[in-house]
Amino acid sequence: MNYKHCCVVGADGAYKTFVLVLLEQDEDGETTETVQGYKLAEGERLLDVLPPIIKVHAGSPGFVCPCWDEDAETWVEGATAEELSAWEAEHPAPVVDLDTLREAKQAANKKALADWLAAHPLTWTDGNVYGTTKEDQDEMALNYMQYQLAVSANQPAVLEWHTQKKRCYTFSVEDFTALSLAIAAYVYPYLRYQEAVKEAIYMAQSKEELDAIEIDYGSVGAAA
Repeated sequence: MNYKHCCVVGADGAYKTFVLVLLEQDEDGETTETVQGYKLAEGERLLDVLPPIIKVHAGSPGFVCPCWDEDAETWVEGATAEELSAWEAEHPAPVVDLDTLREAKQAANKKALADWLAAHPLTWTDGNVYGTTKEDQDEMALNYMQYQLAVSANQPAVLEWHTQKKRCYTFSVEDFTALSLAIAAYVYPYLRYQEAVKEAIYMAQSKEELDAIEIDYGSVGAAA
């Protein structure tokens, strides 16, 4: 048994609902259509098209009274200007909490940087690949601090680090320091970009301004 979804419209093309239609073949091989859970009223018919977007509040996309335009083969607004104004007065846009939107945008900014660095490690002068995320840098700093504490306490001290997704091996202080500085230099332009985006986010005075702020860490590498 096959089926399809259809829109129900009135004689004037006004949208009514979206229904499931079962398709069956009779003994003569003719296809019959049976609407499920809805009985077509006089003048109503089925349209094998996607349903219209229904407006939910003032400023949102969609239609208040969608109608099917046969000539243009598309949905159009059937409400008059006066009807639209009255409807929008009764369905105002929700109050926007700009602080909440800013925080969400900044969280997305931080995640975008973390995702970018995780996907774009550093290939160093030794030919090996090293992670450059904040977690990698924090772990390197902790390793070096613990090494220095052991040295100052006259305890055996081994300075270690690892290439991406591999086990640790011993580093000289000089190589460890050089790698740490190379990672910091690699990450620096991305951190400055993150700060520029952050500043734009907290300076935005409307949802539209926030939505217009692009977060594209790929552009940093392209500009470098």
